[in-house]
Amino acid sequence: MSKKRLHMVVLLSRTISPDATFVLESGQVFAEEKDFIINPPDAISLEEALQLKERYGGHITVVMVSKKEGEKQLRVALAMGADEAVLIECNPNEQAPTNIAKKIKEYIQDVDYDLILAGDFSTDGASSQVGPRLAASLDIPFFTKTIRIEEEEGNALIRRNTDGDIESFRVPFPFLITIPQGLHVPRLPSLAGIMKAKKKPLLFKQSQESLSHNTLSEYSYPQLKRKQTMIQGETWDKAVTLNKLLKSLQ
Repeated sequence: MSKKRLHMVVLLSRTISPDATFVLESGQVFAEEKDFIINPPDAISLEEALQLKERYGGHITVVMVSKKEGEKQLRVALAMGADEAVLIECNPNEQAPTNIAKKIKEYIQDVDYDLILAGDFSTDGASSQVGPRLAASLDIPFFTKTIRIEEEEGNALIRRNTDGDIESFRVPFPFLITIPQGLHVPRLPSLAGIMKAKKKPLLFKQSQESLSHNTLSEYSYPQLKRKQTMIQGETWDKAVTLNKLLKSLQ
């Protein structure tokens, strides 16, 4: 079997650790910088890329759209075994999935890559949109919940889990996949990896595209108006009365 050295791009985001303590001030939630980690599903996709690199050889670039503090999580990814990192700087108002996908496309459309990997979702927004939106904008195939990738005569054999059924596809490079939660346990950075990470390239980029965004100004709860109605009588009569009540609400 001919083995292809893969250039893999892994999409990362930063989220707050589930063990973090939140502070609520003036209706806003605050967390300390030390409480941020690599989004756990993204760490699983990075582990998949590392295993593919061990199997076939290749190069791994990790990409994050974040404010400058995201450098810390990218350094962790480099210590885990990624070869280089790219931080596309943005402000918090540009963190919508559409904007993130546009910023990554702006960078990646000029990159010679074979495979893009992303986590199945982020533990903060859980939109599961960034990967598919990026693939659509790049006009490449994408496969969600991918559980196995094999290189086969210059193409890829992909297996994905669809609610208990396994689907198989043979597809040419490049393409994008998302990795389901629980597929791997991400490795911990070794001391040697941490030392090597200090010398690996980390590129800071400013997005050239000006993106419009909405700003959330306040939170409020909807006012609920409830009315309790007790239906009495025989089963048939109660069914008829309930039917009339439901129709009146339409």
